[in-house]
Amino acid sequence: MVSIRLFILGVLCCLVSNAFSQVGENRYLVFFGDKIGTPYSIEQPEAFLSERAIMRRMNQSILITEEDLPVNPEYINEVRDLGDLEVIYSLKWFNAILIETEDPEVIDLILDLDEVIGTQISQVIKDDQSIEFPTDELISVPKNNYSYGPSFNQINMINGIPLHEAGYAGEGVWIGVFDGGFSFALQDLSLQNLLNSDRVLGTKNFVDGNDDVYQRSTHGSYVLSTMAGFLEDSLIGTAPDASYLLCITEDVDVERRIEEANWAVAAEYADSVGIDVINTSLGYTLFDLENENHSYEELDGNSTIITRASNIAASKGMLIVTSAGNSGNSPWYYISAPADGDNVLAVGAVRPDETIASFSSRGPRADGAVKPNIVAQGQATVMANLGDGIRTANGTSFSSPVIAGMSASLWQAVPEATAQEVFEAIEQSAHLYLNPNDSLGYGIPDFELALQELQGITSTRDLAFGKNDLKIYPNPWMDGEMLNLIVPEEFGAQVTLEVYDITGKRVMNRLLSAYDGRARLQSMPVLSNGLYLLSIRGEDQQLATSKLLIQ
Repeated sequence: MVSIRLFILGVLCCLVSNAFSQVGENRYLVFFGDKIGTPYSIEQPEAFLSERAIMRRMNQSILITEEDLPVNPEYINEVRDLGDLEVIYSLKWFNAILIETEDPEVIDLILDLDEVIGTQISQVIKDDQSIEFPTDELISVPKNNYSYGPSFNQINMINGIPLHEAGYAGEGVWIGVFDGGFSFALQDLSLQNLLNSDRVLGTKNFVDGNDDVYQRSTHGSYVLSTMAGFLEDSLIGTAPDASYLLCITEDVDVERRIEEANWAVAAEYADSVGIDVINTSLGYTLFDLENENHSYEELDGNSTIITRASNIAASKGMLIVTSAGNSGNSPWYYISAPADGDNVLAVGAVRPDETIASFSSRGPRADGAVKPNIVAQGQATVMANLGDGIRTANGTSFSSPVIAGMSASLWQAVPEATAQEVFEAIEQSAHLYLNPNDSLGYGIPDFELALQELQGITSTRDLAFGKNDLKIYPNPWMDGEMLNLIVPEEFGAQVTLEVYDITGKRVMNRLLSAYDGRARLQSMPVLSNGLYLLSIRGEDQQLATSKLLIQ
């Protein structure tokens, strides 16, 4: 198994603790008002983000901001010292920590701290969504040269076959799968290709506080197999060559609102290690305690914790794909959180004949926005039998990963695209884009059309900005060395060199002479070690960019 190294210090080295094994109602989110005095700095993101995470931001021109900074350890320690409580984990995007205590006086003491701005109780709640687990139903479809077998229809429906034929099956793209458990995944025949090639990046159990995810539920294993499965003439997933991070965020024994916070900390973790796509086959609407229910009005795109966390995750350059929900036949009827997110690609379900599955949750969002965004086969979806062979299941839990995996294959084909561009290309490729409705959203996407759209966007962008490859050496560069730059000759005899740090701050602006397409930089200001973006602008304003690692 490939291990993922995180450069996170202090309490963040333990994003979860053994206290997760304690099931109780006495858990609270404690929110802080600022991050003043934190030892972390946006100028040194390598302390809390991996190099891959930093590069994802640089590639999409996403700035590192205070939101990315871990919670101030001093604030955490102040709370911890107040009495009988356990700090479960911290949430940097919300500037909060989750604690557990049975002493109500502790909460009063916490609220007296100057830096604390409030608490929220995490009561025991129950998700109303049902999941239709596998049946013995199989689909009879023609085979093609790639031996998809019965899984052909769910990929062909979204026109993903041409991407696979072109060699795009998710290689080099990292997918995070957040679910309730991955029981029997290690034994399943269709997942051996994934396991034997060391493309399970890592595992995190945010419910039990350990790394064991091959327990609790088979649901995540079924979900995973629709993306990563590879069993000739039976099951070919939508991204069989991608790499996967497996996370448990859902407590399948006793559902709790705390699972929304579990999802948020898992998303922070995924962001930190450099995940590109997150699939979430989960959703939250009605609960056991009526006063804890989410109202339909809350599904406005940015209210619930899990939806807010999903939007933040998307703003970090990840593609967030989630199931719309299975409430189409229930009194709730509508989509669930986080499917309502502004930047969440919510996926509904259709039958193999492309008509709406009755259980698929409907839109619109509370403010009238189109939801679900798109649909894919979620009835009689072919997946692993978790052992030998295949079977089918019903649920948007399975239409979502079909889309997430194919999105990874699409992104492999156009790696220079941003997450937002991938999102929009998929949505705009759907067959009802000009006439969406509350059942199908924008409809069934066409991934070959989305690929063409992305290729057009990136080529037009490069043409508009005169983008060229700027070659620099040595790279990595050390202070005292001469930096050599090879630029296109058409840039002219004088070029302007600008250097930006990872926060987007310009740290150098210098006019250089260029001879025969070459320029040299004798010295630079004293800069901290890390990644920088270099851009050279020619006399006619053409632009060339590159990245430089200073060490």
